[in-house]
Amino acid sequence: MIVRDFFIKEMKLRYYVGVNQISLDVNQLLKKHNLTGEKEVLDYLFKVVQETQDNNEGSVIQFINNKYVLSLDHIFIACYYFQKAFFQKTNISNKRNIEFLLYLSTYRQINKAIDAFGVNLHDLEKGNVIICIISPINNIDKINNEILQVLYTYEIEITINRVTQEKINTIIKKYEILDSQINSVMKTYNKRIIDSDDNLETLSLAVLDLIYEKMALLNLERGKLH
Repeated sequence: MIVRDFFIKEMKLRYYVGVNQISLDVNQLLKKHNLTGEKEVLDYLFKVVQETQDNNEGSVIQFINNKYVLSLDHIFIACYYFQKAFFQKTNISNKRNIEFLLYLSTYRQINKAIDAFGVNLHDLEKGNVIICIISPINNIDKINNEILQVLYTYEIEITINRVTQEKINTIIKKYEILDSQINSVMKTYNKRIIDSDDNLETLSLAVLDLIYEKMALLNLERGKLH
């Protein structure tokens, strides 16, 4: 579990973000709660999330398929922008966890954001799921432990900061990032795109900068409509 605290001066807002990678003991959950099939398991999962949020005022809890998450900073910046959207009253969704997904995905359509980052049983069993917890107070560990116990999940190593060419290519395609855009950012680093493991970290930073731009543009466009 990785926990960070943030303070946004313009909003006079302090909040905490916890990120954990988990795997689910599906058989145990099915047996304990007499659940049958993927839909019932996911419905139960979302029910637990909602109840946990309700019991921890101001908290936001979201399960994320980690396929398109480039790094921890990708999550942290999305947290900033969804907080800013609610502060500016330019939010697209009334649900904070959905607004978070919109900025994480940079999509304007809720269904596209959910399709991209939603989870299924296979993801949960294979440990391809991140749980993100956002709270106005430092109770992240408490919320995390509540969810782990109720859902028969366990923590595994957080792998989202691992950079591979395959992962970057997948994210570039999903976010519809052009080579010309990457080249433009790389020039500001005095770098160029080359097929080398030594260059992966710089390429990752360039792609992340372009995702940040998409988040900022989404926020700006919503602001102009209000």
